[in-house]
Amino acid sequence: MLAANAWVGAYELDLVVRRGRVVAFCEVKAKRGDGFGDPLEMVTPEKARRVAFAADLWLRAHPELQRLQIRFDVIVERRGRLEHIGGAF
Repeated sequence: MLAANAWVGAYELDLVVRRGRVVAFCEVKAKRGDGFGDPLEMVTPEKARRVAFAADLWLRAHPELQRLQIRFDVIVERRGRLEHIGGAF
């Protein structure tokens, strides 16, 4: 893990992780109860744009990682179980 709850450019990066030559910016979402919809619905195109913007700024501050592969993942919690969606946007 490279960062958690990192604020960059007025936006939050939930998790920044590295595995090998891949740096993944992970958006983490959960909702309480089934009546509030699926947590994945919270990752809108606007949210994806904000995460990508913050990731770009974060990478500028960490030039040693800029040549690695970048990926945007989503982790959702449903009824106590985690689901990882790699390359979500």
